[in-house]
Amino acid sequence: MAGFSKPRGVLPMLFAVLLFLQASIAVQHGHHHHVHRNPEAVDVAAMDAHLEETRSLLQERANNIAIVGITGTVAPRLEIRDLKKNADQWNLYLLGMERFKAKAKTDRLSYYQVAGVHGRPYITWNNFPTPLVNVAGFCTHAQTLFGSWHRPYLAIYEQAWFLSVQEVIATFPSNQQQRWKNAASTLRIPYFDWAKYPGSGQPAVPTLIRDTTVTVTKPSGKVTIPNPLYSYTWGSSLPSEMGGGPWSNFATTLRHPVSNPTRSNNNEMNTRFGSIRVSLRDRVYGLFMSGASWGAVTTSQIGVRIKQNGNNPDSFESVHDAVHVTAGGEAGGHMYYLDYSAFDPFFWLHHTNIDRLMAMYQVISPNTWVANGNINHPMAQWNTGEPKNANSPLKPFTKNTAGTYFTSVDVKNTKIFGYVYPETNGSPSASSVRSAVNNLYGPNAATKKRSTDGQYEGRPFQKGDYQTVLSVQASKYALDGSYTVYCFIGDSSSNSTNATAPWPSNSTSPHANTTSPYSNGTDDYDFTQSPNYVGAYSITGGSQAGGGNASSPVITEGCLPLTTALQGKEASGSLKSLHPSDVEPYLATNLQYKIIGPGNVEIPADSIPDFHVYVKACEVTPATSSDEFPQLGEYTVLPGATEGKPAGQPFTYTPGPNDIVTPGEGEDWGYGYPSPSETSVPSAYPTGSVSPAYPTGGFPYPTNPESEDGYCVSKQTIEYVDPSGNFLYQEMS
Repeated sequence: MAGFSKPRGVLPMLFAVLLFLQASIAVQHGHHHHVHRNPEAVDVAAMDAHLEETRSLLQERANNIAIVGITGTVAPRLEIRDLKKNADQWNLYLLGMERFKAKAKTDRLSYYQVAGVHGRPYITWNNFPTPLVNVAGFCTHAQTLFGSWHRPYLAIYEQAWFLSVQEVIATFPSNQQQRWKNAASTLRIPYFDWAKYPGSGQPAVPTLIRDTTVTVTKPSGKVTIPNPLYSYTWGSSLPSEMGGGPWSNFATTLRHPVSNPTRSNNNEMNTRFGSIRVSLRDRVYGLFMSGASWGAVTTSQIGVRIKQNGNNPDSFESVHDAVHVTAGGEAGGHMYYLDYSAFDPFFWLHHTNIDRLMAMYQVISPNTWVANGNINHPMAQWNTGEPKNANSPLKPFTKNTAGTYFTSVDVKNTKIFGYVYPETNGSPSASSVRSAVNNLYGPNAATKKRSTDGQYEGRPFQKGDYQTVLSVQASKYALDGSYTVYCFIGDSSSNSTNATAPWPSNSTSPHANTTSPYSNGTDDYDFTQSPNYVGAYSITGGSQAGGGNASSPVITEGCLPLTTALQGKEASGSLKSLHPSDVEPYLATNLQYKIIGPGNVEIPADSIPDFHVYVKACEVTPATSSDEFPQLGEYTVLPGATEGKPAGQPFTYTPGPNDIVTPGEGEDWGYGYPSPSETSVPSAYPTGSVSPAYPTGGFPYPTNPESEDGYCVSKQTIEYVDPSGNFLYQEMS
């Protein structure tokens, strides 16, 4: 079990050392004040005051949480349906969750405080200085640190939960405890793989997450308890520090909420995950096919998309957004809003899967890591315009009690937190991970159609095929909440006559949340069940527009693959081939999309600021073996596919100051802009110009990331060997 108490005897030793210092050292954030003293004129009072100040600061810094994950044996985090197969581990997982969620809100390792790091209640955590830099959460969405920041976040969640597991074990009779300790030794938090085929006849979202109650074994025997994976309850009312919440400050997390009485509709959530699964699968597979660097596939930040010259159109973060909205629902469930989402237990199952996918990608792209980028909206720990790279501190996560922050380099290997994933366990190779990805997410050659809604399942790529995607560029915080692009190739209505079929109203759906896999409880038509439905692309925002008073829009970009749906049209004979010459005019006639925003309201695409869509395609070279991916050529835009459609007009994005990133070692600046050492400035930012991020004008590059307190340069070389000790490959950072 991880220890959380500070080591005794440290402070007296530090004070003894301080007595020998001949210079005054201010223990501040990166500032060193050198004071030259006359040894014959010592200011005793000033020295005493300084020692007291230092004692206070050391006392505070020695009380930080050392985030270590789970120490001891390195064990895999399992898919939730696989964890359920081990009865003892499943029991401990649930009992640990129950105890974790019940801890006092004042406990730094309570569910309330750990979940609150992400967004609301916008208060400090783990001795991070107050007041916060901005009234906002710490989460790094639409930032290049998205993937690496969430890794220690999951680790402290797992660490705090595992402490509760250990406390649960201690409640069992002594003659039973060894049994539970054995189960706990390799127990880790699970993930929910929303992109894999759940199995014939199985629901898209397992009832393990949707059941309202669950049976567990406690020291007293078998009992039924509220399912700790179903929701989180703040108590009888929402704490005032939360600043209000969805559904009139409802004090329990909701998914696809309905009223009279207010409750979750987990059946509807399950239905939506069933209809979006093929799209999520295609997006995951497209990312692994992309060949892009790890830093490019993990973030939706527009600056990274530009630097990739448009050939990496999607990101794990953009896929992550679609899962948030699908879980929460446009009716305003808590997963729908970034600032509330971490309180829903679904959040942790989802983010653990995202971490898994990114860990798998590390194996196939071993010598790439976090991309450089600039903070593009106010955050609890950073201001807009601050540059970050792999050595920047991942605030507020500390790796020791002295308050030293993790960097992205520190967290590159998941084993430092005591876990791996099934696909990264042992001695993974690029070939083994590619085989796993092909088996899990590659187009299914055996099943041509889904029995549930008629959507085409897909087929392997063939010579002459093209990958076609609908690219979406959008302002992340344009609305008070999230919004989603629902895409169709053909009409969205059930009878193919009404392209604007209403969004289903679920206000009368019954409180049945478990076994009906594809029922919303109403007779309203759900257009996501149309055979012409392609998928949903979501832009996940906060509960208030603007991104915390951001000085400029936070622009993101990602894509929705159209290829599987086009394969289905080709198979039915309505499309001649997947070649752009056939696809472009076909989409011009048949491509449809609608934007649904907060409150299930359809929003005209042209009315959303900075919203653009376009279609692009690239030729595909099929894979030659099961441990290889198809190869993608260069994408080219098909302007005719969206010509005349809402927000589909041709456009050219002009990079803003926060899109221009400082280069890493050995990199150029990109974008055709000069380096800071040159005297000229980009034409888009003439000398003396004023931009929101640089109100004084001048050269539009922020200060170096090295200037931040906690910045730490470190290098790692990891060598992977097979079970016999033979060298496989080397990873450097």
